[in-house]
Amino acid sequence: MKAMKKLHVAAAVASLFAVGSAMAATISQSGVTVAREVIMKNSQAIIAPAASFTYAGNLSANAASSQDFNLVLKLGGDGAAAWLATAGNLPNLETVQVKAFVAGSPVDVPVLAAGTTAAGKAAVELLAIEAVDAQTLRFKFRLENKDNVPVNLTTAQVNFNVNTAAIAAATVGGVDFDAQPAPAAPKFAKVTNLVPTVGTVDADGAAEIATDVCSDGDKRISLNIRNYTGSGVGVIGESGETGVTNNGYILFSQAVNVVIGKGVAPNRSTNPAVENKALATDAAGFGTSTVMPLGFVKFRNLSVDAWDTDLATDYYKLRANNANNNGDLKTFGVLNTDGAVDTKEAVVKLYSSNGFAAGSTITLSNSPFCSATGANNVSAAGTVVASADGKDWTVTFTHADLVSVVSGGTVNDSLLAIGDALATGPLGAGADPVSGYTASLDRAYICYNVPGNVEIPQSTFQGVASLIKEDLSDEQNNKSCRRDLAGLGGGVKIDVRNFIAWDPSKPVTDAYGEWIDVVRVINNSETQEADLTGQYIRADGKYGKWGSLGTLPARGARYFTSKEIHTLLSNNSSIGGADQTAGGDKDAVAGGTQGEKAPNTRLRISSTKASTLRVQNYFYNARTGALTEVSASQGADFVNLEASPRDHIDQDAQTGIKK
Repeated sequence: MKAMKKLHVAAAVASLFAVGSAMAATISQSGVTVAREVIMKNSQAIIAPAASFTYAGNLSANAASSQDFNLVLKLGGDGAAAWLATAGNLPNLETVQVKAFVAGSPVDVPVLAAGTTAAGKAAVELLAIEAVDAQTLRFKFRLENKDNVPVNLTTAQVNFNVNTAAIAAATVGGVDFDAQPAPAAPKFAKVTNLVPTVGTVDADGAAEIATDVCSDGDKRISLNIRNYTGSGVGVIGESGETGVTNNGYILFSQAVNVVIGKGVAPNRSTNPAVENKALATDAAGFGTSTVMPLGFVKFRNLSVDAWDTDLATDYYKLRANNANNNGDLKTFGVLNTDGAVDTKEAVVKLYSSNGFAAGSTITLSNSPFCSATGANNVSAAGTVVASADGKDWTVTFTHADLVSVVSGGTVNDSLLAIGDALATGPLGAGADPVSGYTASLDRAYICYNVPGNVEIPQSTFQGVASLIKEDLSDEQNNKSCRRDLAGLGGGVKIDVRNFIAWDPSKPVTDAYGEWIDVVRVINNSETQEADLTGQYIRADGKYGKWGSLGTLPARGARYFTSKEIHTLLSNNSSIGGADQTAGGDKDAVAGGTQGEKAPNTRLRISSTKASTLRVQNYFYNARTGALTEVSASQGADFVNLEASPRDHIDQDAQTGIKK
């Protein structure tokens, strides 16, 4: 087996040396780091690392006598890791090695089965290996001396879980030691019951590790070795307080990581000019009127060298074109224990505050432009399962989908190698001067695609991404934190309910004409400019003329008189039957009994960019000079409470401008 990653941890405990007592000793281990992802069920077992125990005193036996000693290996640390000690799984003597240090040089000491030391020889006999409890193994040894000369091993080292070999006859301190025959097949000690140690169980019952900032950190199995020496057969005691513990026996660390986030994806708004059935223009160029990137998913290796369960061939990592394994996106259906990531699919769960547009889809793209057109642009559509209320979508991207997005259909590739299609995007190649976006090669973008002919709900989004392993693989899924994605708003739409439309046919001295409406629009945002659009709403419910009222900078404000608004709202609505006269103020009902309707005309002010607006409304009497504020009676369809909770007013308007 390939040399294991060493943690080089050692500790020493000293005590008096006497027959029947513990001895001064040192424990040393070739600890290993194992990927947490490769353990998903308690029945899994991995080979335990090697460990050694060195007596810093004497193991000795008088002439024609013996010295019995025990070494007890006890697991501890996180979880409840246990030795695999069922019938047929206990280690054997072919995994135990003893060395004596004579004049500072190591000498191999033969280890024999109990009662097999030849007359006139000496050897270390392994009397038994006992499972004391789930965490404890006891190795019972005897230094058997059948020579008529006392033997002293001076400093002796006992090594566990090593692959031994035949040892020729040796001489230690003038005593001949038996030869150790060629060993049988070794049975290594194994550690099991690892899921409580390395992972958590998700709500769906599948073992999953939380990743990134949600991670609960490394998990560690420690090893305590206790010893006891004494005279006579069947020594069963061992030291307690003088045992030696090494905290680096097995370290379980997360090796692969999934991240989800907003990234360069901008917040978008719906376009009120087309009844919020399309997306407003995005200045950065990401997406279109029917497509927006919600954010990205990134698969990555962490800076941890951690083994797969074979503890020998390769560290567990996402990798491309690796000759030693077929995992990741190379070959589907081949399960590995040699460092490969057995990828089945990626699952993205999207949480919305207000649902998704009917008929929409979610795709995964190699570019934030979310386009499947162009030589290098690749997108794959996921399969959606919606929650009962339709607000949460679970989107699955198959192995084939991932292959398509990562490498355009070439299976011999890795999740780390996601391409980027900026070169054929709408804003040109390289670092884009408008968006400041530079192509990245390590992430896939989540794209929200709307039909363009149904209203798009205003929603904020969050997401969780998971890398799902193959069904029969003993590997845990990697799961990201829940993080914010790009938001989708409908802008702000405020109705001025007591608006007085301008009537150019009336002189200012007229009883109706002496009243002039003055509207003040305020952009409350500290950062976002507001594009303003106005539209008349008639008393009979029909939409009237509309037009741009210009743009307000962040923290900007502007007064509009009803005459200015009359001039600016110059576009005719396409709504059937709408009266396009000045302000829509002359709509007579059947028989003409209701006459002019100007006092009942309302004004709707919309913004696609703004997240918050306020409108103040004043009636000015041109004859008397009286100015009265009537701001209390307007309503808003959408106000971003998170951005401006103080400016919340009752919701009223339901849609945007009707062209």
